[in-house]
Amino acid sequence: MWLRRIWNLYQLRRNLWKTPAELQKIQQKKLRAILRHAYDKVEFYHKRFRDAGIKPDDIKSIEDLPKLPITTKSDIKANFRNRKIVNPEVDLSRCHLVKTAGTSGEPMTIAYDERAEDFQKAVAVRCFREIGVGLRDKWAIITSPTRALARKDWFRKLNVLSPTFLSVFDPPSKYLPLLRKLKPDIIGGPSYSVWLLAKAVRENKAFEIKPKVVYGTSEPLNDKVREFINSSFGVEMFDVFGCVEVGRTAWECEAHKDYHMDVDAVAIEVVDMKGNEQVASEEKGRILYTSLYNYAMPLIRYDVHDMCTLSNDPCPCGRGLPMMKEIIGRTDDLLISPNGVVLPPGIWSISMRALQGIMQYRIIQKTKRKFVMEFVADQDFTSETPSEARKELERILGADAEVEVKVVEEMPKDKSGKLRSIISEVKNKVAT
Repeated sequence: MWLRRIWNLYQLRRNLWKTPAELQKIQQKKLRAILRHAYDKVEFYHKRFRDAGIKPDDIKSIEDLPKLPITTKSDIKANFRNRKIVNPEVDLSRCHLVKTAGTSGEPMTIAYDERAEDFQKAVAVRCFREIGVGLRDKWAIITSPTRALARKDWFRKLNVLSPTFLSVFDPPSKYLPLLRKLKPDIIGGPSYSVWLLAKAVRENKAFEIKPKVVYGTSEPLNDKVREFINSSFGVEMFDVFGCVEVGRTAWECEAHKDYHMDVDAVAIEVVDMKGNEQVASEEKGRILYTSLYNYAMPLIRYDVHDMCTLSNDPCPCGRGLPMMKEIIGRTDDLLISPNGVVLPPGIWSISMRALQGIMQYRIIQKTKRKFVMEFVADQDFTSETPSEARKELERILGADAEVEVKVVEEMPKDKSGKLRSIISEVKNKVAT
């Protein structure tokens, strides 16, 4: 067991320097194996193949995956309890069971057997090792209390990559004394929570907190937030990307040019918003994941409700992993103007970036016509900032939009502790 864990990390780090062609062969081999397993062992996917009129051998690569239908969150929720989406040979009592945040009101459970959990952790550790994290560095991670109380991972039992957990729901003032004493080498967590900590460090002149690595997760990272965090800690922070359902999927390296995709752990498709057609590089689309290692609960063409663009450009660092260019946001965070135009999150990040005085924002669509914008002010704020923000929203949304703008001290978080910058309370057929 220990040899397997060590081998996973060793092999994954070696993969970083393979050529794109070599990595593609590794991915295709793993893809064919997980598809064969899902067809043979998992009732839900056996039926999916049969209904589509295909066999696993009909899928040789990612380009063939559209022959299968998309797996939705509803599919997982409907088929977990009856075990139709779980390998029946797996003992769930011996699995690592994790729940998604359930921002839509109903969380999902994902099962990882021991081998899958070990591999997923190795993928995450690979990312952290590449951005400069030492095995015995002192960590401080802002996360949910549920994770903080979870059982220790194998490497944490050895005091290797063993973090101190801080609740995402606590104000930074509550754990600032602990951090002053701990003097962590690594600080990470949801990007907005890391920004709040950086703000508290400045306000309290806690400059003895000098991490060598800072990283953000979970939320879109805008330029102003990144710049503020960088200047507060004197670092170039990293952004990492993934989800509970399939683990780490993409990450920034020291070049800070786009995101390396973990294609030896997950197959990533980017498809058009309404259908099933894979889009070209540089085109926006929604992400579909196929996990290549979780044989306890395979997920094939899983729609995570995130959007991104891919890139054909290699990273100057020399690693062979293909690149994700831009992480845009969630498909269920699409606003629709009163005249029916769909407005993805990327539009707002561009328009808000041009306004002075706004550090972080949230736009909520209340009805077809009513929109509310809340924002946290920065040092460039003036009395004109709210009216300028309202004019910008009205310009994009159209003359029929009713826009209210509010300045807030702190951005509200959802029940998972994450910040959502775009929220639609109107049923959106595009996102379903």
